[in-house]
Amino acid sequence: MKIVVCFKAVPEFDQVVDEDWDSFHPTADWGYVKRIFGCFDESALETALRLRSAWQEYNEKPECTALTASPLPSPLCKTLFATGFDRVLDLWTSLRGETPTTSLEFQPRQTAALLAGYLSSAGYDLILAGRQAGYADTGTVPILLAEMLGVPVITGIEEIAPCGDGAVEIKRVSGTARERLKVRLPVMVTLGNSPVSALRAVTLSARMSASKRNAETPTVSLPHETTAALPRFSLERVRKTCRFFSAEDGLPMIISTLQEEYPRR
Repeated sequence: MKIVVCFKAVPEFDQVVDEDWDSFHPTADWGYVKRIFGCFDESALETALRLRSAWQEYNEKPECTALTASPLPSPLCKTLFATGFDRVLDLWTSLRGETPTTSLEFQPRQTAALLAGYLSSAGYDLILAGRQAGYADTGTVPILLAEMLGVPVITGIEEIAPCGDGAVEIKRVSGTARERLKVRLPVMVTLGNSPVSALRAVTLSARMSASKRNAETPTVSLPHETTAALPRFSLERVRKTCRFFSAEDGLPMIISTLQEEYPRR
């Protein structure tokens, strides 16, 4: 049994200064901003660890792997090992010197192709990911990844648990109804608003034990599509104005003026 979690280390946006927000562009240098796990990805990471413990009741010994195609700071890597992950794979470091951009941000198809290039031959039974991550929060990478791997995908789940016979039980909200599904492996699922909302805390001894462990950098190839031009972004400036009316202006004149100066769009 192999479990892999696709995650992304995202900037802590509260640390971005206003000037950088105003002049935002896809290759902006935010090196001064601390990177953290995305909130939904953090749910997926913790869920994988809980699933490993639950599967041991079925005499299974799952292997938990954390996989990323984004820059991975060393402290986050050590945290993953300290929490109990068996392997941490850093595909982004494998591409350094080959990629023409500073990241695969805003390129979901290329990111999915990079992940699929490794996972297609790795033989994982269960693939977990957060519902969305990154600046745009489009949530398209997991869906594209499942399509490329040819496995079913179930999005926005709340809970997942093993139920034996190579299957898992999934709870999710669909519209106004709650669903309980029994799904055979392999399958990919994305975590949404899950009760499992944070990665477990680690002890000092566990962190010290993981201090000398490093992420693996398997040999991967840059998807051809990553050479495509990045999208252009612009910041729309909205100028607010204030207009004062007096009682003598009269309601018909006020309505006419507003309709002329602020037409419906």
